[in-house]
Amino acid sequence: MPRTALAGLIALAGLLALTLFDLSPPSPVSASAPPGVFSAERAYEHVEAVAGAPHPTGSAEHTRVREYLVAELRALGLDVRVQEGVGVFPLDRAVSIPMGTMRNIVAVRPGTDPTGRVVLAAHYDSVPASPGAADDGAGVATILEVARALPQDSRNDVVFLITDGEEQGLLGAEAFVREDPLAEGTVVVLNNEARGVRGSVQTFRAAPGAAPLISLYGATAPHPSADSSFAALLTLMPNNTDFHVFDQAGWLGLDSAFIGGGAYYHTPLDDPAHLDLGTLQQMGDNALALVRTLADTDLPALRSGEEAVYFNVPGLLVRYPLALELPLAVAAVLLAGVLVLVLRRRGEVTLPRVAAATGLALVPVLLAGSLGYAAMPLLTVFRPDYADLFTGDPYRPGLYQAALLVATLAVVLTWRIALRRLGPAALAAGPVLLTAVLGLGSAATLPGGAHSLTLPALFAALGWLVCLRLGKQAADRRASLWPVIALTAGMAPAAVLLGGAAVVSLDLGLGIGGMIAAPHFALMLLLLLPLAERALPALSRPRAILLPAGAVAVSAALVAAGLAVDRFDAAHPRQARVAYALDTTTGQAVWGTTGESGGEEARHFFGGGGWAVTPAQATSLSAPELEVVKDETTGDRRTLTLRLTPSGTTPVVGLRLEPPGPAAGPPVPPAGPITVAGRELPPGDGFTYHAPPGPLEVTLLLRPGPARIRVFERTYDVSSLPGYELPPDTVNLSPSATAFRLHTL
Repeated sequence: MPRTALAGLIALAGLLALTLFDLSPPSPVSASAPPGVFSAERAYEHVEAVAGAPHPTGSAEHTRVREYLVAELRALGLDVRVQEGVGVFPLDRAVSIPMGTMRNIVAVRPGTDPTGRVVLAAHYDSVPASPGAADDGAGVATILEVARALPQDSRNDVVFLITDGEEQGLLGAEAFVREDPLAEGTVVVLNNEARGVRGSVQTFRAAPGAAPLISLYGATAPHPSADSSFAALLTLMPNNTDFHVFDQAGWLGLDSAFIGGGAYYHTPLDDPAHLDLGTLQQMGDNALALVRTLADTDLPALRSGEEAVYFNVPGLLVRYPLALELPLAVAAVLLAGVLVLVLRRRGEVTLPRVAAATGLALVPVLLAGSLGYAAMPLLTVFRPDYADLFTGDPYRPGLYQAALLVATLAVVLTWRIALRRLGPAALAAGPVLLTAVLGLGSAATLPGGAHSLTLPALFAALGWLVCLRLGKQAADRRASLWPVIALTAGMAPAAVLLGGAAVVSLDLGLGIGGMIAAPHFALMLLLLLPLAERALPALSRPRAILLPAGAVAVSAALVAAGLAVDRFDAAHPRQARVAYALDTTTGQAVWGTTGESGGEEARHFFGGGGWAVTPAQATSLSAPELEVVKDETTGDRRTLTLRLTPSGTTPVVGLRLEPPGPAAGPPVPPAGPITVAGRELPPGDGFTYHAPPGPLEVTLLLRPGPARIRVFERTYDVSSLPGYELPPDTVNLSPSATAFRLHTL
């Protein structure tokens, strides 16, 4: 029996490995592939063309990239135009509102008998520090290669939308859906994004009522990867792409991204050399297959109003109606209860012991989550420079990830041994019941996210019940194999769903990813206890404490190996944030670096804390000119109309209301909305305008009395400023030079 059960554990480990292999990207297709095939090598040529240097909105490089993309799309025979409009940050924000003049690239292939529009979307701007090969050069290159490979004739209009200003606040998408006629009617959008440089391209979000579209995705995409539990989890996390704007506009669609290698995200190392071509191939294969199918589909029929639960198992994207989620969760609780009653009838458990084991099973799950939360802070104790990593994930996190999972194993083993007096059956049944109850809670509060708990609990209980039934009937050694096979089969969903989620979540980074991965891994291990009890009799022996002690030693060794392997060097540089600010009124200038707050000085030069400041040499940078056009006071309201004129071709200009005096304090809120270039802004203390076309007319509704106003310009070239210096093997994630002036009006 122990050998058979051990073989079962090995089989489950193999199933987990198969799950991860199934989710891995395919091999890239060469440039010699037939014309109708997506080729990552062909698309990569576009990545190299657009991601040679950082190209934030308003920069000269940004203009070059736009001109390249327009020329390439026109060469494919598409109807191409640049849609220009003023975009405004589409979320509530009580600080400086991002906005700007956006130039979206719109290419259309008209349909023969359209039922709506199919939109393939990505953004072409980058953050100031990054060439943006993955974010979002991969999405842009996918659009160009799909446009080339797509058949010429289709039923529906196909729109290739390359938006501007996503990094600055979804500005281009906002301008498009607000102003462009193509945003009206029936629209199905496929948006491609990145938060890393490698890994599986996961469809992590769908528009409401997208069950038929999810089914189409599962049946059509060559490499589908999606999980509705991640979509449910994102509702609790601040994570937005252009898809948020499309969703708010009522479009149907899917949002996809890859997140592996997060340490490179928004850094100078997000360059073509670090982009994984297999990942690019997966993005392109899926996009081409879906656009090709959607182009000849009755698009209104895809909006059924139904929601779906969906997730991957090896070789298949499982999906079923969301309406089944709660009944399945209830069934899991009931079946777990039946298991407990059967074990009680057999004399293996008592109800008080099962109740205690169920409640106490939450302890290792919470401890595992705490380990995931503490992983990076603990590593920062040994390597302080980790604190500056943008995503909180090291360049080479594999050994640390393994250490976290092994430490979680140590926690579960310690829990099992510490509570051995409750009995092995109770300690194994309690986690099944707990997982089922957690699944029921998730089904009630987080629709779409319960299956990763409900199905493992349901099948674990079912497999164990069948095992008990077959065990009573087993008359010989050969027949005794079947109970273990049943038990192993019952544990398979735990390995696939909980184990798969644990490993895949680590791509989010050791911070957020660790907090998700470790509890999932702990639950998987707890559900495997009925099989582990048979495979490892040592769990019930006096020296069982050696098992968790050994796991702790292995985890510590993995951490030590990780510290030895993941050292900073030229290929894996430290990450710093260095910015320059000049007060043109006084001629004082400072360098700002992230670190201990510089207090009032940091607030004066950078508008807030979180910066350590040191004196810098003043330069010839200029602040924008501010001219009063009209100043009227009526009753308790003062209307101040201003003209803000940039000093040159600056990529950013802005205005901010300041506290009434030199002492630190919150800005004085306006009495009414701020209007800039004809757009009324959400509540805030000012605005940051990207790619200003020239002078901006600004209207402020204020309370009577003097107003203190800061106006500023910002550029992203700091390397040429006197005194700029970075330590060896270090990159700057916040290159900016700001010149400002304070006015009292």
